[in-house]
Amino acid sequence: MPPPPSPTGPTDIDALKLYLDSKSIPYTTITPLTGGTANFVFRVVVVVSEDKDGAATSVSTIVKHAEPYIAASYGSIAFPLERMDVEVDALKQVGALDLLPGAGVVVPRVTFYDQEARVLVMSDAGETTLKDAYSSSAGDDLDVCALGRRLGRWLAALHHSTRETSVGEGGNPVGRSIYRWAYAHLADVARGYGLDGEFCKHINDKYGALLATDDECVCQGDFWPGNVLLDGEDDDKEIKLAVVDWEMCRRGCGATDVAQFAAEAYLLDRCRGGKGMKDAFLRGYRERAEELGVDLRAQGEFVRRVAVHMGVHLGYWPTRVKWAGEEETKEIVALGHELMRRGDALDWDWLGDHMLTALCG
Repeated sequence: MPPPPSPTGPTDIDALKLYLDSKSIPYTTITPLTGGTANFVFRVVVVVSEDKDGAATSVSTIVKHAEPYIAASYGSIAFPLERMDVEVDALKQVGALDLLPGAGVVVPRVTFYDQEARVLVMSDAGETTLKDAYSSSAGDDLDVCALGRRLGRWLAALHHSTRETSVGEGGNPVGRSIYRWAYAHLADVARGYGLDGEFCKHINDKYGALLATDDECVCQGDFWPGNVLLDGEDDDKEIKLAVVDWEMCRRGCGATDVAQFAAEAYLLDRCRGGKGMKDAFLRGYRERAEELGVDLRAQGEFVRRVAVHMGVHLGYWPTRVKWAGEEETKEIVALGHELMRRGDALDWDWLGDHMLTALCG
């Protein structure tokens, strides 16, 4: 394997120390973070003030640096730097919206951005993802349904409030293209499980192609429990939620955000404890949509897109990210194909009685 290209910015602790010093940003500790793949990410405790006796007041921040490739690929997979411009734009715009007062759902606050070096400093939103919390023993005491409902309500508010909001140049065409990956590779996976590859090509041609032109609202673009952080409790003893990683944010169809989260919540419910987050999330989205004057049961195309995209997600990603053993994975993939077929045909009775009961039943 050839060596990775020379970095253009801080990709390790020593380089980040030099960078922070050059920007006169005082700090006490730097900790590299793992879990993501696209960028170089650190938790940095920054000194914000000192009193007359020299005692420092510090705050924990997240520093993210982008190279023109996926960090985990060691330079072998290109990823345009403009992704960080999109994230900063989205964080600032969405952060300025009063989407759902009192919901306890926020986005990180941008405190510094060096566009030339592609270094972003933002507020620290917590250490534990909703996915990890759900799966841990501590998750047994977590009101997963309440959290799912809050996120559903927040997402409906985001989609409703950003119908005229632009994000990224051209609505983020890179994000649109990457988001089609599962559609484009679905047929090969299907054949490996003895399923209809030609039908998957139809799904890609009909629905995957729409991702390039969808223009209904701002979509978070990678909305799943792994991109939701839990940050303790507020004054009302309610866990605060932060939605992070906005590089894939784009203009699109809100149904894809709904479907991605619902698919991942279904996998958690099925494989990690059956806590009912999928239905709670969908119910919350439907509730808020109805409060905003939208009856999802009358929005056939929206429901169709939710079902198809959820089916694509279940039909592809569990074969790439391990959730279960071979036989159960085969069952999940087959369910994904059933969802695609029922969604494509807009089979209201099946959808309302099965996977999307909480959304349109």
